[in-house]
Amino acid sequence: MGAKKPKVKKGPKGKKARAKAKLEQVWGEHVDEEARQASKFRKGKSRLTPATETTTTTTQQRRHQKEKEVDPLSTNRRGLKTSFESFLERKDNLYQNEQEQKLKQRQYTHQKKNKRYNAAHNDESSDEDDSDEEMGGVDSSGGSLSHLLKRINGPKKSSSRKIAVESDDDDDSNVNSDAASDDDDDTESVSSASSSFSNQSHSDSDDDDMDMEDEEHVDLPKGTAEDPYEAHFSKKPLPQLDSTDNTNNLMPHLAKSSKANTSSLLSSSMQVHLSGPILDSFETLTGSLPDKTKPKQMWKAFARGPQQHTRQVLSRNWNSVNRNALKRSQRARSENENDISLSPLQQVLYPAISNYADVLISMESRQNRNEINNLLTMHVLNHVLTSRSRVQKHNRRIKQLAEVDDDAADEEDDDQWRDQGYTRPKVLLLFPTRGTCWAFVQNMIELLGDSALLEMEDRFEAEYGPIKREKGSEEEEDKEKARVDAIMKQKGREWNELFGEEANDDDDFKIGISLTPNVDKKKIRAKKGATVTSSGSGVKLRLFADFFHSDIILASPIGLKMSTTHEESDDEGEDDTADVDFLSSIEMCIVARSDVLMMQNWDHVNSVLNSLNQQPKNVSNIDFSRVRNYFLEGQGKYWRQMIVVSAFTDPYVTSTFRRHAKNIEGQLRIRKKVSTDNASICDVMVRVKQVFQRVTCPTVSEAGSARLRFFSEHVLPKLQRLQQKHTLIYIPSYFDFVAVRNLLLKREVKFVSVTEYARVSEVSRGRARFLQGVKPIMLYTGRAHFFLRHKIKGARHLIFFGLPEYDEFYPSVVNMLNEGLTSEDEDDVSRLPMSSLSLFTKFDAHQLERIVGTSHAERMIKG
Repeated sequence: MGAKKPKVKKGPKGKKARAKAKLEQVWGEHVDEEARQASKFRKGKSRLTPATETTTTTTQQRRHQKEKEVDPLSTNRRGLKTSFESFLERKDNLYQNEQEQKLKQRQYTHQKKNKRYNAAHNDESSDEDDSDEEMGGVDSSGGSLSHLLKRINGPKKSSSRKIAVESDDDDDSNVNSDAASDDDDDTESVSSASSSFSNQSHSDSDDDDMDMEDEEHVDLPKGTAEDPYEAHFSKKPLPQLDSTDNTNNLMPHLAKSSKANTSSLLSSSMQVHLSGPILDSFETLTGSLPDKTKPKQMWKAFARGPQQHTRQVLSRNWNSVNRNALKRSQRARSENENDISLSPLQQVLYPAISNYADVLISMESRQNRNEINNLLTMHVLNHVLTSRSRVQKHNRRIKQLAEVDDDAADEEDDDQWRDQGYTRPKVLLLFPTRGTCWAFVQNMIELLGDSALLEMEDRFEAEYGPIKREKGSEEEEDKEKARVDAIMKQKGREWNELFGEEANDDDDFKIGISLTPNVDKKKIRAKKGATVTSSGSGVKLRLFADFFHSDIILASPIGLKMSTTHEESDDEGEDDTADVDFLSSIEMCIVARSDVLMMQNWDHVNSVLNSLNQQPKNVSNIDFSRVRNYFLEGQGKYWRQMIVVSAFTDPYVTSTFRRHAKNIEGQLRIRKKVSTDNASICDVMVRVKQVFQRVTCPTVSEAGSARLRFFSEHVLPKLQRLQQKHTLIYIPSYFDFVAVRNLLLKREVKFVSVTEYARVSEVSRGRARFLQGVKPIMLYTGRAHFFLRHKIKGARHLIFFGLPEYDEFYPSVVNMLNEGLTSEDEDDVSRLPMSSLSLFTKFDAHQLERIVGTSHAERMIKG
């Protein structure tokens, strides 16, 4: 009798067994032998019996069993845990072990660094080596996986929770930004979760690369990595305000202000002030870091939290767009292309801007303008794309619920669908000229990169782009070009960028831009007949969109005011009516180049800002179930972010910022102190005695009349008595110019005037008469000098009726003295020495600081 043949191990039988084996194979799990043996026995009436024998079932029973079992692995089988739950438990254990290992390594590294600091007095050469030692050998993929599972599933519940399938068409960059809203949904797909694992692991690896770049490893405190969009726009409405509308009583924390330390990051002349919750966040971060952490590392850690919530379409193009700013700070570069590398100035501004706090920048210059504009462009696009993706996702969700059951959407929580305002426009940007608007839009297109799908690009380039000069013959063109270049060179590079030969300086414009994320690039380009070079999701950017269908509005204050105001010419003389419903839901307002807007007309800026976040008059097309609560309560201004950018600090700009910047997230204000060596008075090249006369003035409203009274009582009588010729009077304000002109007409004094409203022939005739001495006095306005940059000849005596706003105007006007005059032309020219007199009040402290320096200005104001 032969030996028995060994039993051949067969594959799993039954649908349940095959499904389990397939799932275990997909997730890479090993079969638990004890669990497998236990599953062979089932409980009977009296004892455990082997379950090896199979019973025959009818076709009807099998069909009934198939309909009943929707997911054979959704519930516990025979009292055992499912493979997916075992996977989660092992990942949680792995995550805890890794965290304990990291904590031990950090403690050891900090102790080692403290010993090195005490022994070598802050030797920075070994900081990078310590960071590499601290981060080396630790794999963060398991930790990020478990962390994302916790964010998706929330608190761990019973194992009987089912997992349904739901499709999501958002792009990869929407994984982090939409994580908070996904918590509200009861279901999530396994496929979406698995794709999220790789994205989150990649995000964590990017943070590790940034940690390796630091001189010293800095850990973020708990809570700083929260999505700024979700944190800011998901709050409950404020309580009802009283009639006084006292913001300080409503939110006492906004009254708290403190100066932030930016040493070793920015120059010592920069002053950064924080207030409100943004200050609390910075103090929390500072308190959680080691005592010997440098300020530049604090600010870098402070900026790192919001970086992980930046859209991927923006982060991958950021370093190429921001390369000019990074050249000034080589230490800000990153080895990873997807990391957001920031310059020192951007590291200070980015935390407040990304957390939707109000920001006042009073130190813009030609050197840092690109840094500021790049940061604002990224913030605007990130906000709009995140908001639009959130709306699209909710629209799909509501549509899916409506297809299942008409009442399903109504049964859901109403607040989770409140993701917008009354109207679609979210961002308002105010620019002085079409050229500055064109530069900002070009920056947006460059930051979107290949994902941008443009519409109406040719029209925008023709109306807003640089002006092309008509070409003549080559010889005439060369002569004209040489003459124009010589004139433009005298006016300065700053003036040429705004009002140059090719600059578009039109100040009456308005344009709407709509952004649509997650569109198929292949289909859009195929419709236009363009060559399809790449596929995937992109961002459709439509220019010249209707205001009510736009996401971003770019306009000049005068253009926006004229387009929204309709004059009523009836007999009763009604006031102008303004249609500003499209400004009722503005969530972000940026006033760019405020110094240039102030030279145009600052009253138009205040008029536009007063029209923001008003209750709309036409509510017929508004879905109130999607409107956020604070808009319904009339408190939109407390959630609106205000960003004002200016080249200098001015009382008008500061007053507007204080009146309209009421964001609940707090404020950041940055300005620049002027040292004595950097004062503009050092650029005066003419040997002349410069006298600064302080005029007593009780209130700011009486400053103009006080200067006029001093001029009429002390200065003008001397000019008449000495019959002094070649006297140039510089007047910054046009209102003061009208007052001085009326005074000279009343005293019957001969004079000529050069203003921004005068004709070219009138200006040329007046300048010739002043040079020849026919007219002894010339009135020259500050706006005329700003827009035209005249080179006045024939001046020997200079009187500043008020200090100029731009610090470079003072030396440029003083250096005009004795220009075009010689002692041989007239005997009266050399009879009196050259002189310069400047009148100022205590309310002109900012202008005086830029001219003579901060320390001298403080003594001169006190008297």
